[in-house]
Amino acid sequence: MMRIEYFEELASTQTYLLEKIKTAELESPICIVANKQSAGIGSRGNRWEQVEETLSFSFSFKLFDLPKDLPIQSSCIFFGFIFKEVLVEMKFNVWLKWPNDLYIGESKVGGIMANVYKNDIVCGIGLNIYGEKFGSLGGKVSKKEILENFFEKIKNTPEWKQIFSKYELEFYKNFNFSFHYNENVLSLNGAQLLLDGGICLNGKKIYNFR
Repeated sequence: MMRIEYFEELASTQTYLLEKIKTAELESPICIVANKQSAGIGSRGNRWEQVEETLSFSFSFKLFDLPKDLPIQSSCIFFGFIFKEVLVEMKFNVWLKWPNDLYIGESKVGGIMANVYKNDIVCGIGLNIYGEKFGSLGGKVSKKEILENFFEKIKNTPEWKQIFSKYELEFYKNFNFSFHYNENVLSLNGAQLLLDGGICLNGKKIYNFR
């Protein structure tokens, strides 16, 4: 059972939970939700820009509680795709861009990041629900419902291959986009998705764990 703690404001749910796990003040599984983040972390360690309304949370699991066939470097794909499925079931046309961004059409509406510390994985998700400056869902949602459905789906997904087989069918959506890798921006056009969640691009295997 996932225990959920709510805060009005934190600097970063990811930083907060990771620190509490490291000091053993909190134990997995647990989820931390903040109504507002003053220093949220986005892609490549950049600051996550807060919009008018967001869902910002981080959660942790013991590694041995994850699917046995899950490549740990593809945790963002695993959790991100499950989260995407929850939003699609709520009638939002969200898709997961490799390896850790949530999009509607060509607009980024959220992202996923993960850190491993000893026997725990701490994953953070930021979702723009409403805002004029950046991409967002643009509709009303129940944050409580999203979280409950998300953790229920995780519990009922015992194998990575269940997620991979569905993500593989949607991977073509990436081909018009690019990603950052070693300070470079690479096109995903022609990329081949590998069984472990990495990609083969121009003959090179690439993994992107955040």
